[in-house]
Amino acid sequence: MTQYETLVVVHPERGPRIKEFIERFQKVIEGQNGTVAHVEEWGLRDLAYRIENQAKAYYTLFHFQGTGQTVQELERNLKLTDGILRYMTVRVDETEQAAPAAARTAPAVEGRAADEEKAKSEPQS
Repeated sequence: MTQYETLVVVHPERGPRIKEFIERFQKVIEGQNGTVAHVEEWGLRDLAYRIENQAKAYYTLFHFQGTGQTVQELERNLKLTDGILRYMTVRVDETEQAAPAAARTAPAVEGRAADEEKAKSEPQS
């Protein structure tokens, strides 16, 4: 089985029903012999650009294991569900499976902070 992540963007008016959406999509994954490892609810966030005249949406990230058929069935259900603005599924590489998402981005942030400190401490000519 392969590791996947699916990010789902839900219309803000459907926000109170987000738990129902999560349960429904977990059942779809499990119905295709997949396993849901973790679900992250990111909550209401600003969109980078308007989608269907909406500036905000609810974000949910599913981490799961499954086959290509599992992904196809999940995406088919996402297409048919009213209130889903966008979704995106990506396969997670084996090297990234070992490190959590926060750990993958931490070195870049630390490096940037160190560069800023260095620039402040150097005398300017």
